[in-house]
Amino acid sequence: MESFPSFLRLHCLWFIFFGFQVRRLGAWSKRQDGPKDRVWFFLLMLAIVGFGFGSFVQPLWDTGIECQVAGQSLVSCVLSPM
Repeated sequence: MESFPSFLRLHCLWFIFFGFQVRRLGAWSKRQDGPKDRVWFFLLMLAIVGFGFGSFVQPLWDTGIECQVAGQSLVSCVLSPM
């Protein structure tokens, strides 16, 4: 189950970097100026949002692991009030 978040993380990074490179290549082929995006700003903001979302989801993830080890229904155990 831990490989799924890694899968999403890698695809997001691929999309960010590959998408930027495709736009740069397109501008180069048309002899125009390259993209002027503030990529580092977007990466920083994405990291901050990811940290906030991860902080919110981490307790649910830990509860889900405990439920799985105990052999309980994952959905009902995680979504039940604590």
